Amino acid sequence: MSMSNASRLTQQIITLVRNSGYLAPDHAMAVAGNILEAQPLPDAFAHLAPALIRHAAIFDPFDREKIRLAEDVNSRIAHQPFTEWLQVAKRLVEQEPVPELIPFPNNETAQASEYVEYMRQQSANDNRLPVLLHLWQTGARDELLEGIRIMAASPAGLLAGPTMAWGAYSAGENELAQMLLDESVTNFLSHNLRARFAMDAGDTDAAREHLHASLEAEPFQPAIIEQLAALHEADNTTPPGQDTHICLYTWNKPELLTNTLASLAATNIGDAHITVLNNGTTVCTADELEDLVRKRVPDLPIHWIHLPINIGAPAARNWLLALPEVRAARYVAFLDDDVLLPTDWLTRYINTLSAHPEAAAVGPKCVNQGVRTIQYAFRGFDEIGESKIRFTANAPTLMDMGQFNGRRPCLTVMGCCHLFHMERMSSLNVPAFDIRFSPSQVDDIEHDLQVWKAGGQVVYDGGVEVIHLQDTGKAKSRAALGQAYANHYKMEAKFDLAELEQMAQAVKKADHTHFVSSFKSIRSSIYGAARVFWDTMGIHSQQLQKPF
Repeated sequence: MSMSNASRLTQQIITLVRNSGYLAPDHAMAVAGNILEAQPLPDAFAHLAPALIRHAAIFDPFDREKIRLAEDVNSRIAHQPFTEWLQVAKRLVEQEPVPELIPFPNNETAQASEYVEYMRQQSANDNRLPVLLHLWQTGARDELLEGIRIMAASPAGLLAGPTMAWGAYSAGENELAQMLLDESVTNFLSHNLRARFAMDAGDTDAAREHLHASLEAEPFQPAIIEQLAALHEADNTTPPGQDTHICLYTWNKPELLTNTLASLAATNIGDAHITVLNNGTTVCTADELEDLVRKRVPDLPIHWIHLPINIGAPAARNWLLALPEVRAARYVAFLDDDVLLPTDWLTRYINTLSAHPEAAAVGPKCVNQGVRTIQYAFRGFDEIGESKIRFTANAPTLMDMGQFNGRRPCLTVMGCCHLFHMERMSSLNVPAFDIRFSPSQVDDIEHDLQVWKAGGQVVYDGGVEVIHLQDTGKAKSRAALGQAYANHYKMEAKFDLAELEQMAQAVKKADHTHFVSSFKSIRSSIYGAARVFWDTMGIHSQQLQKPF
C-alpha cells in the first residue's frame, strides 16, 4: 500500500470514529481485520488495528472470542494499561456460566419489565449486556437501574462496570455511578466519567487530569483530543452583557414554557434581555400566560409580544429578529419553549464563538429527559445530488458516554438552543428564516446551510447539554409526517448541486482543520503511548494537513 493511500485511509478511519463517537464492537473488529490485511502493514495501521480491537473488547467484555483476539493482538503489539485490564478480564470471563437457552424478548412488542425478567433468568452476562443497552437506549430508567444492579451483583458483572456507571450517570444516579466506578475494573471509560464529574463540579484542572489519564489508557480517542483542547482554551467567565438578547416563541405550551423560563432564570445570563413571542396561544389568554410565568419566576424580566394567530416558527423568528432591540444585539439566542438548560450555557456559547472567529452560529448536544440519551448531536451530508439531500443520523448508535462533549464545526445543529453572532450574520448577508417552511420543521436546518453557503461556519458545542422535553424530530401524526417530508423536499429544491458540494467541502475542511489544530494545541502536554500513537498517525505532519 502506498504512503498516500495509507494516510488517506488512516484519516478516513479517524473521521469515522470522530463522527460515530466509538464504533460498535463488531464494526470495530471488522475495520481492524480489514486494515491488518494491508501489505506491507503501515505503522499507522499497526497502531490503529489493536486500538479498534481494544475498543471492541472493552465495549463487549464478555465475548470470549473478542477477548481471545484482543489477547492475541496485544501479545504482539502490547499496550500496558490494556494488558492489565485483559488479565483481569480473562480471569472473570472464564468464570462466566454458559448462556441459558432463554429466548430474547421481542424488541417490537416486549415491555421493559420483560427485559428485566430476562436478565434475572439469564445468568450469562454476555447475553445480559445487550438487553441492558436496549433498556438504556429506550430510556426505561427504572428498568435500566434494576438491570445494572442485577449485572453488578454477578461475579463478573463489574467487568462492564464503567459502561454501567455511565448508564447510571445518564439516569441521574450519581452515587450509584460513583460506586460502580470505585468497584469496577478500570478502563478509559472510567477516566472519562471521572472527568465528567469533575466538569460538573467546575473543577477543570481535575477534569484535565482525568482526560489525560484516559488518553494514556486508550490513545485512540479523538473526542478526548478535542475535549482537552477546549479545556486548554482560555474561557471568559464574565456574565453576558446587555448586548445579548434571548428570544423564545411559544404556542399552546404554557406549562412547558413556564418550566423553560424557570430553567433559564437559574442560569448565568447576566444582563441579557429576554423577549417571549406568544405565537397565537389558544389554550389560555395572554394575561393568564403572563400570570402563570410571573408566579413561577417573579424576578425574571420579560418583554412579551402577543400575536392573535400562529404565524409559524420561521416567521416568529424573523419577527423577533426585526425588533429594534434585537437588531441592536451582538448575540441573539433562540430557545424552544420546551428545554431545560445547563447553568453555563450562554457563557460557554459566547466562548465558543470567540474561539471560532468564522462561526456565526453555535448549538448544543440535545438529550432526552429521564435517561439522558442523545436526541440530537451534529449532522452532515450523507448523500447529495441534484435536488437531493440526505443527512447523517441525528444521534449516535452507541450510548452517550461523553464521546460528544467536545466542540467542532459541523453542517447543522439542533435549533432548540441556538446562539447567533449577529455581526457575522450581517457581514455574511445570511438570509432570514424562510417562511416557506411554516409552520415548522427544517427551517433551522436550512438556515444553517445558508450560513455555510454564505462562507460562514456553524459549530457544535457538546459541553452545552440541553434537555429537550419533546422530540420534534418525530412526527406525531400522518399530517405532521407529510409536512416534514414536504419541507425537506422544498429545501432540496433550494440548492443546486454545485452549492451543496461547496458546502460539503467547506464543512469537511473546517472540521479537519479544527481537529488538526486541537491536536497541535495539546501535543506538548501528552506523553507516553498517547504521544507515540498520535505522532504515528501523522496528524501534526504535512501528510494529514488536508481533508481527504
